[in-house]
Amino acid sequence: MSPPAPTPEEWLAADPDPATRAELEQLVEAGDQAGIDDRFGDRRRFGTAGIRGPMGAGPNRMNRVVVRQFAAALAEWLDFSGGVVIAHDARENSDVFAADVAEVLAGAGCWPVTLPPNTPTPVLAFAVTCLGCAAGVMVTASHNPVGDNGLKLYLADGAQVTPPHDQAIEAAMAAQPLPPRELPDRGPDPQWPRKASVEVDYIAAILANVPHVDSFHPLAYTPLQGVGLRYVSFALTQMDNGEPFVVEDEAEPDPLFRNVVSPNPENHDTLAKVIREAVRIDTPLAIANDPDADRMAAAVWAYDKEWRVLTGDEIGALLCDWILGLRVNSGGDERVVASSIVSGRLVGRIAEARGATHVETLTGFKWIARAADSLKPRPGHLPWRFVFGYEEALGFACNNRVRDKDGISAAVHFTMMCRWLACERGLTPIERLGELMDEFGLHRTSQVSVKLDGRAGSEIMGVIRAAPPDRFASIEVARTTDYQAGVGGRHPADVLRFDLADGSRVSLRPSGTEPLIKGYVEVVGHLRSPDPLAALSGAVEEMILGL
Repeated sequence: MSPPAPTPEEWLAADPDPATRAELEQLVEAGDQAGIDDRFGDRRRFGTAGIRGPMGAGPNRMNRVVVRQFAAALAEWLDFSGGVVIAHDARENSDVFAADVAEVLAGAGCWPVTLPPNTPTPVLAFAVTCLGCAAGVMVTASHNPVGDNGLKLYLADGAQVTPPHDQAIEAAMAAQPLPPRELPDRGPDPQWPRKASVEVDYIAAILANVPHVDSFHPLAYTPLQGVGLRYVSFALTQMDNGEPFVVEDEAEPDPLFRNVVSPNPENHDTLAKVIREAVRIDTPLAIANDPDADRMAAAVWAYDKEWRVLTGDEIGALLCDWILGLRVNSGGDERVVASSIVSGRLVGRIAEARGATHVETLTGFKWIARAADSLKPRPGHLPWRFVFGYEEALGFACNNRVRDKDGISAAVHFTMMCRWLACERGLTPIERLGELMDEFGLHRTSQVSVKLDGRAGSEIMGVIRAAPPDRFASIEVARTTDYQAGVGGRHPADVLRFDLADGSRVSLRPSGTEPLIKGYVEVVGHLRSPDPLAALSGAVEEMILGL
C-alpha cells in the first residue's frame, strides 16, 4: 500500500535543495493553495521513456526528492548484477540529479558507474551493453523547454524501458517514503566511486557501417547549446570530413539555452542561425542536434540555392534508402527496417522494394529499437537484423549497436550520404528525394501540435473516441483504428488513426512528454490545388481546438 500523500511541511523536511524549499515556503506563507495543489495534487509519472517535466517543489515536479525516490524504486526492482551506468547532459541540475541517483543506488548495495559530465543520451544507451550493466539512467529533458528536466531509464539490452517494467517502477516510486534530507553515511566503499569512458568505443561502433567517400562536404552545425559538438566533431574527423563549421554562440552548453530560439530542432526558427552559417561558408548542408544529441534536423539547398528544412519523414526516407544500399547492409531478407505508426509510409515502401522487412511499431524508440526482437525466428534463415529505424520527430537509428535514436550517428550518415550523392551522382538530397517520389509516389507529411490548457491529453482523446469525426476537410474517413485496443498484438497505446477515402491519413495522440495533442497528416498522390496537406492540417487543428 502506498503511503499517504505528503504534506508541504513533510516535503520541506525531506527536500535537500534550498531553491525548491524556498519556492515551497513562499507558497505556504502566501497561502497560495492553487500553487500548492498544482505541485501536490498529482505526482510525476512515466511517459515515453521515463519521467520528465518542469523543475520545482513537490511530487508533481522534477526535484531531488523525486529523483531520490526514483532511484530507491529502481534499486528495489532491479537485479543489481552488472551495476547501473549513469550519465547526464548540461541542463540545470542534471549533475546534481545524477549524483543523487548514484548515491541512492550505492547506498542500496548497487555499484553505480558514472560517465563523464555532459554525455549525450545515445552514448549512455550504448554504454549499457558496452559495459554489461543491468540498467542505465540518463538525466536529461532532451528537447523540452528551459526549466524542464527528467530521467530516462534503459534496460540491460540498451533500449528504453517498456511496460510492464515502467509501471512496476512507477508503482514502487509511489510506495516510497520521503527520503531523509541527509542521506546516511555509507562508510568506505571500494566499489564507489566507479567511473568509465566509452567515447572511443562508441565512435568506433557508429562508424563501423559508414563508408568512406572520396570527397569533402563542409558542414554547418549547431548542438543548440547542448552536448553533441565534441562527439560530432570527433566522428567527422575520423571520416576525413574535418570539424564542422559551428554556430559560435550556440557551441557551448548552456542550461538556460540563452542563445537559441528553442532547444527543439523541430522548430524551424531554431535552425535560422545554422542556415546563416551555411550560407556564410557556402555549403549546401546544415545540421542540428537537440541538446542531448539524440535527434537530428537537417536543412539543405533546394533549387537555385533556396534552403529547405527537411521533415523527419523526408530524412527518414533518404537515410533508409542510403543505409539499405550500403555494402554492409546490401541483400538479405533478414534485414529489418522499423518506423512508428504515426510516421509516413514511404520508408515502408522503400524497404519492401529493397527486399527488407518493414515493421511498424508504436511511437517511441523503446519499440522501434526492439523491432527485430519481436519477430519470430525462421527455420533455415539468418537471424533478423535491425539496420534502420526512425520516427518522424527527428529520431533515427542507423545501426544496431545503439538501441535508441542517435543524432550523432545520423549526422555522420547524412553528411556521408550528401558527399556520395554529390560525388557519385551529381545530386542534391532534394533531387534524390524527388527520384524516390517518382519511384514510389508522392508522400507528403506534416505535424500539428495543439497545446492543452489544463486538460489532460487522455481526456481529449476520450472525447474524440466518444464522437469520432467522419470526415476531415470534406474527405470522408474510410477506416478508424484505435490502438488503445492493442492492435496487431501491440501494447495498448493512446493513438487514433483515420484512413481517409482518398488515401490520406490522420493520426492523433497525446504527447508523452509535454501537454500537447499531436496530429500527424499524410497525403499520398499527385500534387493538387488547393493543397490538401494544408487543408487537412488545418482541419485537424480546428477539430482539436473545438473540443
